[in-house]
Amino acid sequence: MGMRWSVSVAGIVIGLSLTLACSGAMAADYPRKPVRMIVSVDVGGGEDIEGRALAAAIQKQLGVNVVLENQPGAGGKICFEKFMKTEPDGYTVLYNTFPKSVILEVAGRVNFKTREYVPVFGFSRPYNGLSVSAETWKTFDEFVKAAKAKTLAGGLPGRLTIAHLAGLLAADELGIKVNWVPYEGSAGSLAAVAGKHIDFTIGMIPTTTPLVQAGKIRNIAVFADKRDPFFPDVPTPKEMGYNMPAIPGIRGMFVPPKTPAAIVKALEEACSKAIKDPALNDWAKKRSITLTAVNSQEFGKDVAEAYAGVERFQSVLRESSL
Repeated sequence: MGMRWSVSVAGIVIGLSLTLACSGAMAADYPRKPVRMIVSVDVGGGEDIEGRALAAAIQKQLGVNVVLENQPGAGGKICFEKFMKTEPDGYTVLYNTFPKSVILEVAGRVNFKTREYVPVFGFSRPYNGLSVSAETWKTFDEFVKAAKAKTLAGGLPGRLTIAHLAGLLAADELGIKVNWVPYEGSAGSLAAVAGKHIDFTIGMIPTTTPLVQAGKIRNIAVFADKRDPFFPDVPTPKEMGYNMPAIPGIRGMFVPPKTPAAIVKALEEACSKAIKDPALNDWAKKRSITLTAVNSQEFGKDVAEAYAGVERFQSVLRESSL
């Protein structure tokens, strides 16, 4: 009995040693081929555009191409479920507007767990805002008055996104009814409000910059605790007397479950250097994006805390008509 136990332990030790050796060898020459960065939205949305800019900066540090791939569908569910089963070799990464994936988990049945993804690095902490056509309301009060008079059509950059949750909470606080129209990314919802096909849209404030600068849309509220430095004239609900929780996002990178620590470290170091890239910072400034470095450990804490935060609104999400 003792001999069999000793042999079993020896076998486990040898097997573990070989696994670690293989993982170490794999990480030692990482990366040796292009890295695929997937996003859960269509081309042209904020997550897509920011992901492409970051991919260009990251590939300078990794020394291999970083190619962005769009996997839209079901508000991100399809992308997140595929990512859960992806080979953990560092050659497929996810760029996600967190906690979108957690919202999907809390709202219904899905075949992925965000807490099992490995957080690598966060690049920004954007907030949502409310945008309208530049030809309609000039202030939030004017918008609220109109919304109380009739049901308005509101666009969303996806079903069960952070914007969706922010919109549901805003409508509840304002006491208004909204016909919500989900799109596969912010490009569709912003184009629709600019063309006056819908009355307003909820989405990440930085994504509105091009259309605001072109005079096509107007931001009339930012759902944050304080005003956005790039949009100092746009008020927060709190200063207008409304109680709407500020729900920040984190646009950041994940790798699949069980990715070797050495590969995670290599990607984290590349990201921490990429966020300082002068070309990326110039681009971010033009797009009204405040780059904020969130390392792997800090990002992991944000993931752990997000579940409790989102679960507070579980009933709101599950009662949504979308």
